[in-house]
Amino acid sequence: MIDKQDKKASKKSPSEISLFNIELYSINGQQLKCDMTKRSFALSRSNSLDIFEINDKMLKIKLSEKLFFKPEGPFRLDFDIIGTFDLSKPILEEEIKNKLEELSDPLFSYASMIIALITERFTNLPIILPPSKTKYED
Repeated sequence: MIDKQDKKASKKSPSEISLFNIELYSINGQQLKCDMTKRSFALSRSNSLDIFEINDKMLKIKLSEKLFFKPEGPFRLDFDIIGTFDLSKPILEEEIKNKLEELSDPLFSYASMIIALITERFTNLPIILPPSKTKYED
């Protein structure tokens, strides 16, 4: 890292956690029969983050996404994304839980891209959603 004031390499250590890979782990999408002209539909999104696997050298985080309509609408989509991170040294699971959302920012971006690509196949128009954490509400 270069210190902007001195133009010398700083003594800060490199990040202990670095993203290695993002993969689409599973996907389930269904186009549903419904008359779009008879009622309005509200798009709902919910997602969750979990530590999928952890050891001394590697961390895997799973992002689960669900898209659905209320009432049941033209399609339903759910998928899981796995982000694999290299660890430069062992890290406590509690530390990772505190950074989980921050570490998962690239996964949310990838999920937004998947949503846009798949919804375009369902509706001929992509649904572009911001890369963010949501909570399911009944």
